[in-house]
Amino acid sequence: MSYLQDLPPEIQNFKEQYQRRNKFWRIFKIIFFAILVAIIIISIFSYTVSPSHNSILSEIGRLPIIKQFRQLIGFENLKGELDNRINFLILGQGGAGHEGPYLTDTIILASYKPSTNDLALISVPRDFYVELENYGWNRINAANSFGETTNYQGGGSALTAKTLEKIFDIPIHYWIRFDFKAFQEIIDNFEGINICVNKSFTDPDYPTDDLKTETITFSAGCQNMTGETALKFARSRHGDNGEGSDFARAARQQKIIIAIKDKVFSFGFLTSPQKISNLYETLKNNIQTNISLSELPDFLSLAQKIKKENVKQIVLDNSAQSLLKADFTDEGAYVLLPRTGNYEELQNLAKNIFVLKNGHKTEPVRLIILNSTKIDGLARDTAVFLNSIGFEIIKTANASTTAPFTKTIVYNLQDNNYPDVLMVLQKSLRAETELTLPENLATQIHGFSQANFLIVLGCPATDEECRK
Repeated sequence: MSYLQDLPPEIQNFKEQYQRRNKFWRIFKIIFFAILVAIIIISIFSYTVSPSHNSILSEIGRLPIIKQFRQLIGFENLKGELDNRINFLILGQGGAGHEGPYLTDTIILASYKPSTNDLALISVPRDFYVELENYGWNRINAANSFGETTNYQGGGSALTAKTLEKIFDIPIHYWIRFDFKAFQEIIDNFEGINICVNKSFTDPDYPTDDLKTETITFSAGCQNMTGETALKFARSRHGDNGEGSDFARAARQQKIIIAIKDKVFSFGFLTSPQKISNLYETLKNNIQTNISLSELPDFLSLAQKIKKENVKQIVLDNSAQSLLKADFTDEGAYVLLPRTGNYEELQNLAKNIFVLKNGHKTEPVRLIILNSTKIDGLARDTAVFLNSIGFEIIKTANASTTAPFTKTIVYNLQDNNYPDVLMVLQKSLRAETELTLPENLATQIHGFSQANFLIVLGCPATDEECRK
């Protein structure tokens, strides 16, 4: 016998009536909101566009009535919005007709900060070796395939997101996965995207659909790319001139993500009902996401606020001062692992990705980096890494010391200025801080009074290779 049947008759009747009313009200709210959305969509597609109107779709989420009705039915905020951090995962797979159709070629962890409209993109290499729940150790690009072929709840995207949540120790609120067909059709719907190629390169081994190869070439400079051309630009992994690594490819993929975002919010696209309809058909058939229809207006609104200068782009790699290192499994497979043997540095990077943007937009944090070791180019490599997460590097050089430092030291040159940033430097470089600046170093940095911190790169006493 249920608890409800044990109640006195008058209470039982009241409870049943309340449950019926509550159920009716929930259904009514959902139907009402669906009708409201339908009315808005119809209005958009019947709207007569004139040059004086700005992006119609992007204004939808700003309408007070939309916000009120979203609150009425319980959709008050996007996930993570109240914490001032919305994290989402962007995945790209080959799809049907391609070798390894569910292996992800693109893995980008993106974070948006509503209070400042900052966006950070962290590209995760496909060879990153991780432990997958119930599937053991494997490359991260296999997570999507395992999830799809074993009917994991939420699919491969959900398994990939859950795996990266544990690694970076941050919640991943949303994910979106597309295949090559969707990628091409989306860009062709935009009549191409504008990409600035940093340097020319040629790839003699680009794979074709018939399992052969062809030679592709890209010239330096800004150009409009069709969907097919942009896909080749994003996928190429055997290019010359420094473009033959997965890390270079990840940087190109981030360029394309930004270009697509810019094209979505161009006036010509958002005011064309036919283009919007075509894009919807493409998304419906070739994209998987956990973003709900009711959340789309808010996503459109926030995405339009992101400016190029507020986008921070990071590619995780195995360069001298990056956070990963190359290794091999017992079976001889090439993989990438955290350089420290744990995920602490990666978590520090993910959690503090915006710390350098808090109030420092007009006054960047400036660094001097000196190399006290015998490793050629260590200061330069460190500068590249720190610049990628928002620091301004004003000088790199070899330190004028008689012996290598036995540890990396950060000197605060501005007397407790930017304590939060100092913490990030310490954790990112596994460094310590000292108050007294040696005289020879003070002489070496004379004339750089605008610097906030001096970093002297050192070698642990136990690292003989570094100290040679």
